[in-house]
Amino acid sequence: MHKHFFKGAMEIFKKIDAHHLKLGCILKEFEGGVRLPISYSDRLSEEINLLIHGCGLFDLKACWLIALTGKDAGTFLQGIVTSDVLKLKIGQIQSSWICDNKGKILHHLKILRSHEIEWVVICDPGQGKSVATILDNFHVREKLELSLLNNKEMFRVDVIGPKSIAILEGMGFSGEKLEWDFEDFKILSVQFNLGKTFRLINFVNAKVILNFFNQVIKDDKADLVSQKSFDELRVLEGIPRIGIDYNIGNLPQEVGLGDHISYKKGCYIGQETHSRMFYRGHANWISVWLFIPVNIKPLAGEKLFHESKDIGKITSLGSFELNGFIQGIGMIKNEVAKDQIMLSLKDRSAPVIKQKKLPFYIEKTN
Repeated sequence: MHKHFFKGAMEIFKKIDAHHLKLGCILKEFEGGVRLPISYSDRLSEEINLLIHGCGLFDLKACWLIALTGKDAGTFLQGIVTSDVLKLKIGQIQSSWICDNKGKILHHLKILRSHEIEWVVICDPGQGKSVATILDNFHVREKLELSLLNNKEMFRVDVIGPKSIAILEGMGFSGEKLEWDFEDFKILSVQFNLGKTFRLINFVNAKVILNFFNQVIKDDKADLVSQKSFDELRVLEGIPRIGIDYNIGNLPQEVGLGDHISYKKGCYIGQETHSRMFYRGHANWISVWLFIPVNIKPLAGEKLFHESKDIGKITSLGSFELNGFIQGIGMIKNEVAKDQIMLSLKDRSAPVIKQKKLPFYIEKTN
């Protein structure tokens, strides 16, 4: 699955990136030379407002979209990833992981069932080639075809926030259909909320992607948003991110994302370790939601303490004030997390940091 964009794609992408740069954006380059907007200068509060009250367009064309098509596509993928992809109906998306044979996380994914015998693996930026290699290596006799939708000129663009659906409906989108027409090209749009926040993930043809951007952001309630503001929103929603809150080598039980894993679907890579830990053991560390008084000025990465003992650290930290607190995500020792004990930032300082389970905490079965 070599990545060769059609001749004019990179020129179109340069025009999109130029618009980002006009807003003072820092761009990060990923596979194929495609770039992701990391942060804009002096726009964070505006972006957060768009995501919560309006419509933020998040340029995710740097994500690889790997299609698995054929009668064995679903069962093949079922044996690779942690979630139950065979339960997906056409037009549904499920978060998932690929793990190694010891159960440790290798990759974070989203999986869309796009047709009766087609699933699309939506990779995180920079992870596409590695994920494709894993899928290709495990594919032996199964009757399926692996293909890169990016090679077919399709790229990911998310619109997030309560005004998103109305804006896309004004452009021709109908929630009743998976695909819709935009300037003589098909766009595929699927609702996949970020926690409780409305989100539509869109696959847009590169030949109309610039016009798609322009149509969305011409609305006075919409504009471009960055990875930085997206991170602010996911912290508010209590959703850990790989590479920030957890890493390659963590176990799913440590992360607190129960919607990413099925304990009932049967065999897949790493399944034995996951089942043993779920039914008979526990993780030594676990991600938790943090609520920090606004008068405290912590930094992501700072250590957390309980009774003068170092019990973990802050992994993500928001800046949005809510009811006198700012929210964060941390990874701490399980024995401290299970009793939701108050935490402190420095050895011997007062325990004023509240913690609670993340919204998708993996509930243990007795």
